Amino acid sequence: MAAQHFDKFFKGLGISDAFSLINMIPLRMLDINPKQLSTQMVNFNPTELMEIDLKAYRADLIMELDHVILMFEFQSTHIYLDDKRRFNIYTAIKDRARFGDKPIYIIVFSTVEDTKVIDYKVNPVSSFKILVISLKDYNAGEIINNIEIKIKNNQKINQNELINLALSPLMTLDGTIAQHLEKTVQTLSKLKKSIKENSKFVFTLTWILVDKFIEDEETRQKLSNILSDNMRLMEEFGQSKYEAGEQKGEQKGEKRGIVKTRQEIAVNLLKEGLPLELISQVTDVSVERLERFSNNGK
Repeated sequence: MAAQHFDKFFKGLGISDAFSLINMIPLRMLDINPKQLSTQMVNFNPTELMEIDLKAYRADLIMELDHVILMFEFQSTHIYLDDKRRFNIYTAIKDRARFGDKPIYIIVFSTVEDTKVIDYKVNPVSSFKILVISLKDYNAGEIINNIEIKIKNNQKINQNELINLALSPLMTLDGTIAQHLEKTVQTLSKLKKSIKENSKFVFTLTWILVDKFIEDEETRQKLSNILSDNMRLMEEFGQSKYEAGEQKGEQKGEKRGIVKTRQEIAVNLLKEGLPLELISQVTDVSVERLERFSNNGK
C-alpha cells in the first residue's frame, strides 16, 4: 500500500465515515467514557504513523480522533504471539510527541476469532489490550444478495449495509477471501452510476482488503482499477493538498525525517522491552546503535 497514494483518498473522508466502522465496536470493550469518542475531527492514516513504510508493521487502518487513536487490523487467521508482538509495535509509537497522552486501541476485525478482549503482557510493567470483533456470525451471502436486490430495484442502500458489504469477504470461510473480494468488487462496480458522497468509505475499505489479501498481482491490479474508477472523486477531492509546490516542500529533508522517525520508534520499542534483533528488523536501525540508545537510557 503506497502511503502517499492512499492518503489522497483518505483526505476525502470524514467523521461519519469513521463512525460507520466504530459503531461496530461494542462500547464496553473500549473501556472509556463514551464522551471520549466525541470528536470535531478525524485524521485517517496520519502521516506521522506512515513514515516507516514497512507493510508488515503497520496497522491496516488508523483513525486519530480528538481524544483517542484507533488502529484497525483485518485478519483471517487466529491471533498468535507474533501478531501480539506486531500489534505492540503499533502501540509503541503512541509516545511520539504528535499524539501526546491519547490512549491507543488495537481493534481486530476477525474471520475466525470470537468477540473478546485479549490482554497481552509485554513485560512486568507493560501491557495492552487487543479488541477482537468477530465477523464469523455474519451472513456474507445474504448481505450481498440483499444489496444486489436493492441495486436491481433502484432502492436506497444505507451506510451500514455498505460497510457490511466491504467487510463481507472476512465473514466466511467458504472459499477464499480473494474469491469473495472479487464478488464484492463486482457488486460495488454496479453502484458506479449511483455513487453518493456517503459511499466513499466502502470503496476505500475494499481497496485496503484487496491490497492486503490478493496475492496475485494481475488480479490485484484488475480489482484496484475497478475500484479506482469509482474512487476518482475522492482523489480529486484531496488533490489540492498535493499540488506541485506543496509536494516539493514536503519532500525536502524527507530522508532525514525518516531516519529520525525510525530512531524515535526504536527508542520507544526499547522501552517496551522488545529484543534488539526484532527492533533492528522493524526500524532498520543497527543493533550497535540500539545498544548505544539502550546504554544512554540507563
